[in-house]
Amino acid sequence: MSYENRILISRKALKELEDLGEDERKLIKDRISKLAFFPLIHLDVKKLRGYEGIYRMRVGGYRIIFEYEKEEKTIKILKIGKRENIYG
Repeated sequence: MSYENRILISRKALKELEDLGEDERKLIKDRISKLAFFPLIHLDVKKLRGYEGIYRMRVGGYRIIFEYEKEEKTIKILKIGKRENIYG
């Protein structure tokens, strides 16, 4: 029995990731890879109010918005961006 989640990244999130500086991109990629073990691993993740299965993960001044489908063991990265721009 595997506890790993499958991670999918939307085209929009991939573009946002490519637009980051090299240091930020490396750090965010590292944190995204750790989502494979969500919710078993402790990360700075909170469920977004008003949404079903949508979470945010804080990585410094950046936020990663993702959808977690527990039954399918899938995480879909929806958006990546600075805190002040991500929620709009």
